[in-house]
Formats: sequence, structure tokens, C-alpha cells
Amino acid sequence: MQTKYDVVVIGAGSSGLTAAVGFSKVGKSVLLVEREHMGGECTNTGCIPSKALLHAARSGMSGTAALAYVRLTVDSILADETPETFRALGIDVVMGEAVFAGRQAITIGETTYRFTTAIIATGSSPRMVDIPGLDEKYILTNQNIFKLTDVPAKLLIIGGGPIGMEMAQAFALLGSAVTIVEQNDTFAQLEDVAIRPIVRQSFEDLGITIHTGITIEKVAGTTAYFNQITDVGIRNSFTSDFDRVLIAIGRVPNIPGGLRAAQIASTEYGVTVDRTHRTTNKHVYAVGDVATKHKFTHVADDTARQVVAHVVSRGLLRINNHKAIPKVTYTLPEVAQVGLSWPDAIAKYNEASIMRIEVPFAHNDRAKTDDKTNGVLVVIAKRISGRVLGAHIVGPAAGEIISIFTIAIDQNLSLWKLQSTIFAYPTYSLIIKKAADQFVGRQIADLKSDLFTLLKRQSPKLIAALLWIGAIIGLAQYQNTQGLTTTETAINLFDFISLTVWGPLLYVLIYAVRPVTFFPATALTILSGIFFGLVWGTVLTLIAATLAAAVAYAVGRFFGANWKLEDSRLGNWVVALREHTFSAVLTMRLIFLPFDLISYAAGIIKTKFIPFIAATFVGIILGTATFVSIGASLNVEEFRQNGFSFDLFEPQFLLLSILIFLISLGVSKLLPKRK
Repeated sequence: MQTKYDVVVIGAGSSGLTAAVGFSKVGKSVLLVEREHMGGECTNTGCIPSKALLHAARSGMSGTAALAYVRLTVDSILADETPETFRALGIDVVMGEAVFAGRQAITIGETTYRFTTAIIATGSSPRMVDIPGLDEKYILTNQNIFKLTDVPAKLLIIGGGPIGMEMAQAFALLGSAVTIVEQNDTFAQLEDVAIRPIVRQSFEDLGITIHTGITIEKVAGTTAYFNQITDVGIRNSFTSDFDRVLIAIGRVPNIPGGLRAAQIASTEYGVTVDRTHRTTNKHVYAVGDVATKHKFTHVADDTARQVVAHVVSRGLLRINNHKAIPKVTYTLPEVAQVGLSWPDAIAKYNEASIMRIEVPFAHNDRAKTDDKTNGVLVVIAKRISGRVLGAHIVGPAAGEIISIFTIAIDQNLSLWKLQSTIFAYPTYSLIIKKAADQFVGRQIADLKSDLFTLLKRQSPKLIAALLWIGAIIGLAQYQNTQGLTTTETAINLFDFISLTVWGPLLYVLIYAVRPVTFFPATALTILSGIFFGLVWGTVLTLIAATLAAAVAYAVGRFFGANWKLEDSRLGNWVVALREHTFSAVLTMRLIFLPFDLISYAAGIIKTKFIPFIAATFVGIILGTATFVSIGASLNVEEFRQNGFSFDLFEPQFLLLSILIFLISLGVSKLLPKRK
């Protein structure tokens, strides 16, 4: 086997397998390294076995049969994820622990492998908690619970998250007496307030005991001791007997060894990556649970796909970190959510500009025919536009229905559009149209008041816009009535400026407010060279142009204050520009893109002001010198008579201008490119 590869992928879970196959398909030589088992957590100890157990439990299987069914299901899927399967695709596979041995090298045992690019996809493990007195033989996690051969009579679950909830229902259906203890005060607290009581009631109907606001004190034998803090601060103590204890309090990243040797930074939360998922070592990327906040298989898969495309295209294909991420908990009834919660939507947009819609599944005909009316759909949308901000579901087929809302959020589809879409009858998905119908009805009824509220909220901007337009029209009318061209108007300004000792200050002030009049900057800059000379013209214009950029930035910030461009289709670019303001603005200044347009846009998208203004000052030095030198080369009297003409240029200044322009282009090419 070779020891030099285009790509080394560490970890054969969801993201690792996706990355390895993706790179292999485009002709890269790939080494895939796995220390434990192919398929990772999802196939072996996560998504697949948990869903298989839930299915078996709901199908009425006995505990022994259900656990056997889980193992058979996992084995059937692993049959397609063997080392031989991937070797057949041209991917070399090595089982063992990968340790970084340098910026572009890893070791596995005694062998060193070198790479051009590496992908860390080592996943995560269950977060553990030290419980005094708890014997290790009683502890279950997702990594060993599916290896049970019989169902515990009494199962204590610490943690009320998705894993704890799913396993609680599965084992309750298989005959366990299940108790859930949750540190938070509210069960299913991450769900919408309309969903929480439905979820809790469905658990209690199965005989599951739920305790919230709990801290575990100790364990003695097979008895756990707990403390509960009530609303008035009184501590209540109680005990719970168990046969096994499932710890389900979250996940921690699996950090590979040798990161210091590879100059890769990490924290307790995972490997440190930038927006392209590249680590502090430019040759190494990290994807999946080891580096992302949202530890879902579908997120890991999507991230790996995007990184492959980004690397193969050499950065041409950008990574979108702002996709809507659906979450599903496969309880009965299912729970699903995507987008903003109601409190988050209020905080981001204010309550007056959004609408909350609730539709019980009792209003869905398919739910009635299947006798599955226990559920509700909650949709959060922008008023007037109907843009979907979030959706929360508890009910049958919630995990399937949520996909429509995920698309709606990603593609900026509105409830107006969904209301006009034909859904097959009778399906559970028709509840989406019910929600859209409710929105349309309420919106039409509230349209007058909503428009009034919108106008009232936007009135400062409308007034400012009218004054601005009026000033521009006034300037245009003045020029027309006086029969002046733009150049003549500029010369008259400089005639006025030259009559007073305050001329330089007046020039700076006039130039600074120029963006709100749309008066051409080039004319003023050239005239500064005529009136003040090359040196002082350059100095004064640098100051004036920087102030003008600040004015334009402020105007853009004012009119774009309530725009949430990070949520639009341009969101990925907006965030990138905010993160790399200095380099982006400097590049645009050096290649002479429209000055005011850049400044307005920077304010609208809310880039950082200090990097913006610093990049502006540095970036306009060459351009300012170019146009001031043009002005310094002109004879003002001939300019008055003949206007702007290349015949008026002195050759040495013209050559200097061209040279400065070429230098600016060259410098812009040397700037580091954003990946």
C-alpha cells in the first residue's frame, strides 16, 4: 500500500465516508482510517439501532426479540459499509488509530502516511457524569445499550434530550419501568410551548415517570438519591430504584492525537475551524461532530459534501453555513423543528412584525382516518411577506413534514406560495396548507393595520429618503436653470473655495457630504490637483474621501438597519464580508470599483466600521494620487475654456497615473484570497 495520498480521511462515520467517496469520485487518491468500526456512531450505536428498537417496540415484539432485531438491522446496513466495499471504489482503508505527526503527515502504528489534504471526521462520544457510588456495571450509554440481551425491569434515564426520550419510550413499550430525571425545570424545554405538554402527556400515558429540576446526589447499590429545588427554593429529596442507568446528557468531540504536531488548534468543544471548516492548519479540515455545534448525521453529511466541493474547486464553490437545519426526535408522536423558535423570532424581528400560527392535527383528515390526532403544527412567519421563519411539529409524520418547511426557509418560500400549492388529499402534509390558509386569512384581515404599522416603523427612513431625493432634484434643477454642466458646477465650487483662507476646510466638508448629492468624486478630486497641487491635493482628498466613505456608510447603515441580509440567499456572502471586511474592502478600493456603492453596501450589510474605514483610507491612496496627478497636469484656464480633454495632460503625469493604476491592480492580486 502506498504511503502518500491526495486526501487522508480520519474516521469512517457519516461525514468521513461521504468525504472519502466524494474525493475518490473526482480522481483523488484517498486513504480512509477508522480506529473502531466502519459506519461510525450512527450505524453502530446511534441513529440506526435506536430507530430499529423503536420500530420493534411499537410492533409488539418481546424484549429479547426486539434487541435481536436491532442487531440484525445494524448488521444488514454494515454489510454495505465494509472495508472491502470502499476498497472496491478505489479507496484504501486502514483500521487503526491515526495520530498527526506533522502538518501533512499521520502515523498509524509504525507507518507514516503523508497527504496533501486531510479531513478530520472522528465524531463524538457520550458525555459522562461522575455519580458518587454508581458502579460501572450498571451504566448504559448509546454505545452499549444496544448490546443488551434482555430488557431491564427498572431503567433510570439521566437526561431528557432526544436520546433519553427515544430510549424511554422504546423500553417502556418493551416492559421496563422507566424514570427520567432532567436537570432543567421543563421537560422537552427545547420544544415549542404548545408541544411540551403533548410530549409529556404521551410519555406519562406509557407509565414513564418524569422528574424535572433534578440534581443527582449519590447512588447506594441500586438506589439513586436525588435533590429537587422547587420554585420557592425548598429542596426535596427522593430516591429511585433501578436495574440499569442510561446516561444521556449530550456528546463530547473525539479529538484525534497529535494536533500540536500538526499545528491544529482545539478546545473542549472540538477542533477549531473557520467558516470553510478548515483548521488552523491550512491542509486540514474538520467536519461532523468533532467540529460542529449541531451534532446530527444529516449535518455531518452535508458539511462533508460541501467541503469536498470547496476543496476540489479550489475555493470556487463556497460553503453555505446558513442552511436551515431540521431536527427530529423519533418518539410517538414524532417531534420535529426547524428554524427559529417563537422567543428567538421575537428577539430578532420584534413581535409586531411576526405571526404565530397553530394548527392541531385534529384539523387534518388523514390524522382523523388514522386516529392520530394528538399533535399540533406551529409555524412562525413574517407578517405581510409570509416568509417562513420557523416550524415546530408534534404529530404523525412530523419528520417528513418538516422537510417542506426546511425547503421553505432555505429558498425563502412564503406561506402565500405554500397556500397556492396543491397537496395530495388526504395526506398529513395538508396540515401545511391549513397553516397557510390561516396565515392568509389573518393577514388579509390585518393587512390595513400591518401596512400602517410598517409605514409608521419606516417613517424616519421615508422622510429621510424624501428629503434626500428633494436635495438631489434641487441640485439638478439649479444646474439646469444656470445652464451648468457637472464640470462647470465643480469649477464654480472651487472658485468659491479659493476666495477664502478656509478653502481647504471647505473642500473637505463639501467632499465629505458629496455622497448624499451623488456629485461625481472624480471631478472634485481632479480639481483638487489643479487648485492645491499634487501633494496638498492628495493629502486633502485622502482626508475628504475617507470622511465621505464614513458618511455613505452611515447612510447605508441607517437605511439597512432592519434588513436581515444574513437570512437571505446572499447570507453566506454577507457573513463572509463581515468576517473579512478589511481585505474585501481593500481589494475593491484598489481595483477602483464604484466608490460610493461600496460604502453604501458596507453600511447596509453591517460590516465592521473600523476595518472598513481603515481599508478605505489605505485603498484610496493610489487612486487619489492618480486623479490628483491628472489635475496637477492640467492648465486651469484651458480647462475652463475647453473642458476635460486628454490634450491637456502633461505626459509625465499621465504616465504616472497609468503606473499607479497598474500598481494598484498588482497589489490587489497579491492580497490573500478568502477561502
